[in-house]
Amino acid sequence: MRYYMEEIEYFRVSISFLILLSASISDWKTRSATDLHWILLGFIGISVLSVEMYLSETPALYYFFIIPIAIIFFDIFWDRKGIFEDGINLIPLLLYLSGLIVLILLAVKFWNQIFFWKLMTIVIMFGIIILFYNLNIIKGGADAKALLALSIVFPHYPVIGHFPIIDIPSAVNELLFPFSLLILFNAALLSIVVPIALFFYNLLQGDRRIPVMFFGYRVNIDDIKSKFVWPLEYFDGDAIKLTIFPRSIDSLEIQLEEFKKRHIERIWVTPKIPFMIPITISLLFSVVVGNLIFFLID
Repeated sequence: MRYYMEEIEYFRVSISFLILLSASISDWKTRSATDLHWILLGFIGISVLSVEMYLSETPALYYFFIIPIAIIFFDIFWDRKGIFEDGINLIPLLLYLSGLIVLILLAVKFWNQIFFWKLMTIVIMFGIIILFYNLNIIKGGADAKALLALSIVFPHYPVIGHFPIIDIPSAVNELLFPFSLLILFNAALLSIVVPIALFFYNLLQGDRRIPVMFFGYRVNIDDIKSKFVWPLEYFDGDAIKLTIFPRSIDSLEIQLEEFKKRHIERIWVTPKIPFMIPITISLLFSVVVGNLIFFLID
């Protein structure tokens, strides 16, 4: 039985990495990744979860947990009116009501079982990721959908051979810091590499200006349209201002023309680096290394 469970973990990690890699390549080339990636990953996650329940001889009632998971996840890709948009819409209302009833009944039955709470972390992570997206902590819709799908695929930390290197102290720690949250946490840490790389790049180019050299680089005006960048220099009236935070401007065309009129050939920009890339790297890092916070606790 343990052999099959480890094979499942191999499959989870492998298929997740391949789909994330495909999305990262697409995101790098076009700054977009189709929803097909996440629909497929979510469907695979639900399927693998069902197989895991079967192999571990989980009580049959647990299969009903798939209902609220599927309702919440796949509803994200359904272009429809909200429950209370232009009145009360019965279809979404009944769907979410049925999912809530299932969760309540399962909680009454299994509230003292650790496996129930592992499954509940999926729903809890749904809420956290959606909240982070609405608060603009997670900026890209594709990034949020990827993390939602990963929450289904990994209801618990994958244990493969001697990995992760950092042991999981207890099941409670695993519940308090779910694996999909760890992927987001490690992806944020990996993103710190970008400003360090920009600093050394600007240092070599001779563009030494603190602190903007940590956040961008200088590029020719004529090349901006062909690159995925945000200008960090902009006109405020007649004055040219520099910021480390990209800001929306009325017309990039007009701004660039103004720079040309003043014979300014190069300005500071910041690259649009897809967060999907750190998420993809973070998946493997999290599988191999584990949770650094667990190391501190231990």
